[in-house]
Amino acid sequence: MPVDAKPKRAASAYFIFGDSVRQGLMEENRKQNGGKCKVAEVAKQIGECWAKLGAEEKAKFEEQAKEGKEKQAVVMQAYKEANDPLSVLKEKYADLIPKKAHTSYFIFAQENKAKTEKDLRDAGEDEKALFKKITVKLGEMWKALSEADKVPWNDKAKKAVIEYEEKKKVWEARPEFVEFQRVEKEQKEKEAAQKEAAKEAEENSAKEESPKKKSKRKAADDEGAEASSPPEKKAKVEKAAKLPRTAKPAKPQAPVIDADIIKKAEGLGLLSPLKNLLDRPEVVAKDFSHAKLLSALEESGGLVNKAKYSLMGA
Repeated sequence: MPVDAKPKRAASAYFIFGDSVRQGLMEENRKQNGGKCKVAEVAKQIGECWAKLGAEEKAKFEEQAKEGKEKQAVVMQAYKEANDPLSVLKEKYADLIPKKAHTSYFIFAQENKAKTEKDLRDAGEDEKALFKKITVKLGEMWKALSEADKVPWNDKAKKAVIEYEEKKKVWEARPEFVEFQRVEKEQKEKEAAQKEAAKEAEENSAKEESPKKKSKRKAADDEGAEASSPPEKKAKVEKAAKLPRTAKPAKPQAPVIDADIIKKAEGLGLLSPLKNLLDRPEVVAKDFSHAKLLSALEESGGLVNKAKYSLMGA
């Protein structure tokens, strides 16, 4: 596989199983529906078949998924080394690169999250709205604190900043930091050159058709529209012709989340933030594992933007 082609995410055990039975279920569905296949019914049947599958049978597909994930990891590593060497270094030196200090509120929220969640559960809060309620409640609790009450959290935040600055000095004195800076500079220059080349190609493409040719083509199009459309429909035709330019592009299909990650995210009340995080193009481009995204959300107290900044800066 060429290094400029980003590898697809490895298929889960469930999807491998689905591929193995889908064709047969589709044929059966067509027979039951007069030659037409109802995709939703087939998808439901796949889920039902998977649920009935024994542990031994599931293990076969789980093994295939594991092998596929290992192969994909190798290919993805080669892709990253060729296209995003900075992220490779970030992973390689993760133990050396200091993480930025948390704010007073973040420390407060993390230390009070468990108790707040318990209190809300005991109060009978709906599980579906629990995460949002926790976030709102913690915010209210923080705002209700006086400046004097906030002192302990502010002190912890100040201490974290001091520790971060000390670790940062140690990191910047290491030879690995010099390598990191060099690669970062090279990658930024490469990305800037690519953007410039793309911009130039776009401008050249726009210049290929001269104004005179554009004018003749427009006149011919207008004449054709006049001849083929009644006068009263001309405005509608012209308006319809502009639709492709203003129509919004189709939203890309959301990445498929493994069942075990979904289950864990639901248990933490973080499924909705996880899906939100997976909608961010810059996050998807980095191809973080869903487990890592969920972990970042846990650390951020469920705050999507904070988790994103943490991931992009890690």
